[in-house]
Amino acid sequence: MPSSNRLKPEASYGGPLDDVVVPGEESASAASPGGDKVQTIVLSDEESAEVLRGIAEMAQAGLPLDEGLEALAEEVGIGKTQTAFRQLAKEIRAGGNPLVEHDLSYVRLPKYHQRILLAGIQSDRMGDTLFELLDEENWRREYWRDLFAALSYTLLLALVTLLVVDLLNIIVMPTLQENFLEVYEDFQLDLSFDPTIFRAPPVSWTAFILLTGVGCLLIPMLLTPSQAAMLRRSIPLLGKIFWWYETLDLIVKLRLLIAQNIPASTALRLASDSLASRRMVQLAPIWASEMDQGRSLADVWLTSMDIPTSILPLIRWGEHSGKLGEALSSAEELLKDRLVMRRELIRKIGPPIVTTLVLAALFWAAIRMFIMFLPLIDLINFLS
Repeated sequence: MPSSNRLKPEASYGGPLDDVVVPGEESASAASPGGDKVQTIVLSDEESAEVLRGIAEMAQAGLPLDEGLEALAEEVGIGKTQTAFRQLAKEIRAGGNPLVEHDLSYVRLPKYHQRILLAGIQSDRMGDTLFELLDEENWRREYWRDLFAALSYTLLLALVTLLVVDLLNIIVMPTLQENFLEVYEDFQLDLSFDPTIFRAPPVSWTAFILLTGVGCLLIPMLLTPSQAAMLRRSIPLLGKIFWWYETLDLIVKLRLLIAQNIPASTALRLASDSLASRRMVQLAPIWASEMDQGRSLADVWLTSMDIPTSILPLIRWGEHSGKLGEALSSAEELLKDRLVMRRELIRKIGPPIVTTLVLAALFWAAIRMFIMFLPLIDLINFLS
């Protein structure tokens, strides 16, 4: 087997990371290895993660890339992932190096995945780097899935409560009230309440909540990243989750890049376009520019309201001791613990809160019915 078909990062990559051309940053025409016209294969994050996992497994096992990629193409289902595996194998057999020369490859990974791949090749620990990347992304996906599971029972109970309240408020109560008021008017009873309050148009709380939810989704699109971030973080119970998650996303990507001996300011720029938060995407290049002027990362974050101050002592220690990667890892674990604790808090207090609302709604309906029945009792006593 030719040596070019094996994964040898030191032979295929030797320049600084900043000098590498990333697809989309500079236009280039790729030549098809076999002379055939091939369409560019743009992979989503999930598809790219599957490709990177296969590459990482082969890197750790020391298997020939072209044969391994062809074998993986046979195992996965029909789709872009299978096509990507076969195209990469084809380009490698033709003498190319698509893992480094992304601008000459027809397979397009997300930019951050490309950069982590290049950083792993540069540090000669590509397999470990890719597995760390994929494990972190899996943790965050599982966290949101578990959080949704924790909220699902609460949300379902709240939805049922809203529907029951609307049934009483829009259909049952108005009919009963109209019938009772007609009886009271026929007998010309003096009521202890103003009957006009029972003739007010009913309000659908389900529609109100749905409109509020739609507004919460649309309003951030009209706000600046800073305003949207502040609005999102002000949501009771969930606001802290959004804030800590955005910070965790930044911390994880920085740690993976800094672990490849990339300077912190450069790592901020490389990670900027891959962050989930629009606010963090906006701030990362600004922070990098401030660091280029001689400020430390801890000092830059100290003046920002977007980074929790509780992790700054760790960052400062890491910079002073030359162990910024370890400090970021500790901050990452701290944020993960907080996210898990907040998820468990929601899991525990969510059902009692909704149960209280259900009881309050039933109590409200009972009070309204009791008020409507009181004059009827007086009428029965009068007629008897």
